[in-house]
Amino acid sequence: MPRRSLCRSATALALLLGFGLATGCRSTAGDVPLGEERIAEAQAALGKPMSGDMAALYHLRIPSSGGLRLSVVQLESSGRLTVSDQFGAMISLVTWGNAGGTGFYDMREGCRIRGGDLSSILGVSAMPPPQVVRLLGGRLPASGGDLVSPTDDGRMTVVGDDWSATVTVMPDPWRIVAVDGPARSGAGGWRIRLKQHSGSLPGWIRVDDGDGRWAELELTGLEWDTLSELPAVPSLPVCGVTAD
Repeated sequence: MPRRSLCRSATALALLLGFGLATGCRSTAGDVPLGEERIAEAQAALGKPMSGDMAALYHLRIPSSGGLRLSVVQLESSGRLTVSDQFGAMISLVTWGNAGGTGFYDMREGCRIRGGDLSSILGVSAMPPPQVVRLLGGRLPASGGDLVSPTDDGRMTVVGDDWSATVTVMPDPWRIVAVDGPARSGAGGWRIRLKQHSGSLPGWIRVDDGDGRWAELELTGLEWDTLSELPAVPSLPVCGVTAD
């Protein structure tokens, strides 16, 4: 399929002035619950397949650093999520969709994290990587057998295997503005806020975890259908395990 470049991020000035929505996204009062018909319309619009295989690049800011880059690539049901420093050196890697399931790697230490999750990268551990990619691509974070249901307050819930979230949407055009997850053991609930939309595609994402961690993503480039294959999954030892 042809290469299609879709967007560039908003300027830092726009972020400092309050993360106003991109031109073409009209604001809607958030205190007016959406009715059942409108929620069904939102689900139909945001629940459809993504526009293609995604390749996206973000500026990543976390409490300890503001000079990181995060890249996300998706090819069919497989993908890679990579965090690199300002010089391009890879710090961490998440892989999914391969025969070994989801893998988490500490590339500085050169090892695989046993039982890892996305909390060390995005601050949210409960949402699986494929659902994260759909959210970043402007779609409902639901796939496969995930159950999507309307709520009484004009939102939607997504329930999957060992995770759930409540999604807040706005119309004209339909877009997701918040995703809230339940509290976990030892921590409060987590929240993802999405702004600077171009259509349904968010240009700015803020993740707040229940234990005080946070991360901000600013989209710098996104293209569809540019990949023919993904990088190979690294073969690394488990972190903290030494060979006899």
